[in-house]
Amino acid sequence: MLGVSPSTVLSWIDRGLLSAHRTPGGHRRVERAELVRFLRDNAIPIPRELLSVSSILIVDDDAAFLRATERDLRRRAPYLEIRCTSSPLDALLQISTQRPHAVLLDAHMPGMHGVEVCRRLREAPATADLLIVAVTGDTSAELAAAFRAAGAAAVFTKPLDARALLQKLGVGSKPPG
Repeated sequence: MLGVSPSTVLSWIDRGLLSAHRTPGGHRRVERAELVRFLRDNAIPIPRELLSVSSILIVDDDAAFLRATERDLRRRAPYLEIRCTSSPLDALLQISTQRPHAVLLDAHMPGMHGVEVCRRLREAPATADLLIVAVTGDTSAELAAAFRAAGAAAVFTKPLDARALLQKLGVGSKPPG
């Protein structure tokens, strides 16, 4: 599934890089959330079958971008639950109460920068495994690096390529299952 040998995965477990538990028969088992966290932390592509995104929160202070992105995503993935907000602080509140599976997060917003929002989400145990994708009109390598250091799984530039975003989220045109 990961494109590596089973001995590589065992090595990650033995070195303490990937948490696992042993079954009564002595086999090692890795929980899905732990594996996804490990893959994200190490910039390893996450296989589509491990992703189960059915809800997303879009955070951007540009109302036109919010409307266009929501419309495009609804057209491409009609079963995807989409919420939008223009406020980073409102986003933090919505994330803590509504628990979306993913967040599409703008960089430059009034009140709080997207990198700071990303960092706060990664630091909180309840949201540490949340899939965060940054989107920005700023194409600087420094901003992309700052988002990745804060825990973003990917950084997209505006205008947003909705197909590429849905692919990153592991979302197809039909509901999973």
